[in-house]
Amino acid sequence: MPSGEAIRLRLASVATVAALGLGLAPGLASAASIGGFGVRPAHPNPRIPATRAYFIIHARRGGSRNKTVVVTNKGSKALVLDVDPVDGLTGVTSGLVYANRGVPIHGAGAWVTPDVRSVTVPARSSIDVGFTVKIPRHARKGDHVAGIAFQGLQPTRSGGAFSVTVAVRTVVGIEVIVRGHATRHLRMFALALAPLPGTTVPSAVVTLEDDGGKLCNPHLAVAITGQNATTKATQKLGTILPGDRIAYPFSWPGALSQGRYKVSARATHCGPPAAMRTVAVYSLKATPGTAAKPGETVAPTTPLASASTSTGWSWWLYALVGLGGMLAGVALARIAVRLRTRPRR
Repeated sequence: MPSGEAIRLRLASVATVAALGLGLAPGLASAASIGGFGVRPAHPNPRIPATRAYFIIHARRGGSRNKTVVVTNKGSKALVLDVDPVDGLTGVTSGLVYANRGVPIHGAGAWVTPDVRSVTVPARSSIDVGFTVKIPRHARKGDHVAGIAFQGLQPTRSGGAFSVTVAVRTVVGIEVIVRGHATRHLRMFALALAPLPGTTVPSAVVTLEDDGGKLCNPHLAVAITGQNATTKATQKLGTILPGDRIAYPFSWPGALSQGRYKVSARATHCGPPAAMRTVAVYSLKATPGTAAKPGETVAPTTPLASASTSTGWSWWLYALVGLGGMLAGVALARIAVRLRTRPRR
């Protein structure tokens, strides 16, 4: 079982940048600082070093806490920043991410209310921004993760006439521990073999869900038996939040030829071990299944895809139906001409 400090290190503040709609991978740091400004908790607990980077709040159901973020502008111009609460989410391959601005809030982000929704930070100075965390009376006991995000638009110009508007976004994590009995528990739902998306690298796709009440950092061991040999490998996953499910693509260290294999997986360090065995077919045409999640997991800077109302038909099926309609129309027209030109008895 991992220590509380090991898990908390993964909840450090996240600083992200989005330019022209393209997302960059978030990085973890002891304090969030990027784009000329930084954010940090105003009153860290000297006995808990992690609180220098993010908030840790212990509270009962129905309780509330008031906290303060220090926002520092290191630049020579004033900054105008939007302030938003966001959900903490499990990334596609485990690990903590935060939802984008504008994504509907379904989790602990709904418990966070900033005192203001926009702030102006003067050049080379700092300001305090307060927020309130109110825990619902029906909240699940155990661990919850939210964040408070600061985002600003910063126009920049290259050497020529070309200019780019960069959205700079920094998030301070908020770990809320609702008092009461909560345990670590992990479930395993499926095993499959498939190449990593867009590659020919084989992987064992293990579908896992943290159905307990505590943050989880599982260790995963996978064995693949085939061609009269068994190969084993282990990996340590990132954080999985309670209630989240992921289809983890376990990158396989060796080559796999197409065919049938016996696959077994065992997850530990999240309460009682979870295990599964199956017979899987490996094909280069297969792709890992996507994870079914209570809420959409979005990396902090990944732009949302536009919604569509597709019926699920492929383009060639529409073309086939259209061609069939045209042929039917031509046939009916010829029959009508023959009937008009036929001699009457």
